[in-house]
Amino acid sequence: MMAAENWRACLIREIRRKAIHLTGLSVPILLLKAGWCITVWFVATALLVAVVLETLRLRGMIRLPEVRESEQGRVAGYFFYISGCLLTVVLFSEVIAALAILMLCIGDAASGIVGSVVVGSNVRDPGTPRKRKPRVVSAAMLTVCVLLGVLSSSFTHIPPHVYLAGAAGATLADSVPIFVKGRSVDDNFTIPLVAGALMAGASML
Repeated sequence: MMAAENWRACLIREIRRKAIHLTGLSVPILLLKAGWCITVWFVATALLVAVVLETLRLRGMIRLPEVRESEQGRVAGYFFYISGCLLTVVLFSEVIAALAILMLCIGDAASGIVGSVVVGSNVRDPGTPRKRKPRVVSAAMLTVCVLLGVLSSSFTHIPPHVYLAGAAGATLADSVPIFVKGRSVDDNFTIPLVAGALMAGASML
């Protein structure tokens, strides 16, 4: 665990970031209430706004709240978050996409908050010696994602073997970074896609 003087500040900073993260709950709610077309239009519009904001931010013309220091010279995580949501909605059925995005919104938030006070949780910065997040962080992610599957099954009607596959995929994408040419692929992008792909595959069994 972190030194006592550091963990409180890290925890508060991560809770502020994850509060913004939870705005993504609008996507599964819209998907289940308003349908596929309206949701795709909504998320695509959000992505266009994000393109403009990121262009202005990377040119130093605006500042955005809760952007990490490591994101100052590169595209920020919220852009990958919206991109991942849009692809997930396009590629998978409505109920699978809704649950995969719930795992991103709430499961990743839980993982981030627990990881903010556990040393070695940041495995995506270049040069980090760890190849996966600590087990306690992965356990938090898996537990929350399984609970989401159980609690949402009353209206998604997704069977246990399918949401368990999604929870395992979301946890794997969160815990083990993928590097391409020395740069890690943002887990906001991979979590809903891996969870959705495994649920889609499991639903065919």
